[in-house]
Parts: sequence; structure tokens; C-alpha cells
Amino acid sequence: MGNDIMAVLTNPTVDVVLAGRVLGIGKNAAYKAREAGEIPSIKVGGQYRVPTAKLREMLGLPAHPPTPIAA
Repeated sequence: MGNDIMAVLTNPTVDVVLAGRVLGIGKNAAYKAREAGEIPSIKVGGQYRVPTAKLREMLGLPAHPPTPIAA
């Protein structure tokens, strides 16, 4: 789950299945929620992607990806 949250925090979009996992629902429920408009998505190259800004908002996470700390 930690890697899933990091993907939501650091990538501009994620796939529908990963979005479902972070929302605590299964694959089929995630696709149904996408079709119903409950999970926002865009179609890119024949594939549906979930914008992480919207997903972070749904989850109550920071609106912007974290800024990396310089080493």
C-alpha cells in the first residue's frame, strides 16, 4: 500500500486498478466507479487514467506532490 500512496503522491496519473486499491475497493468496483463517474478519469491512448490531483483530493492528501529534500 505504501508504494501505491507514493505513486499517487508523485505521478500525474495512475491506472484505475491502483486508484481503486488506494480507495479500498477491488478491480471490478473501481472500473464500475469509473464508468459511473465516481472516480474521475481521462482517456489517453485508449487507456483510462486517473488524475492523481483529483485522487489526492478525494483521499484528503496534500494537493501537490511533496518536494524532494536535497541530499
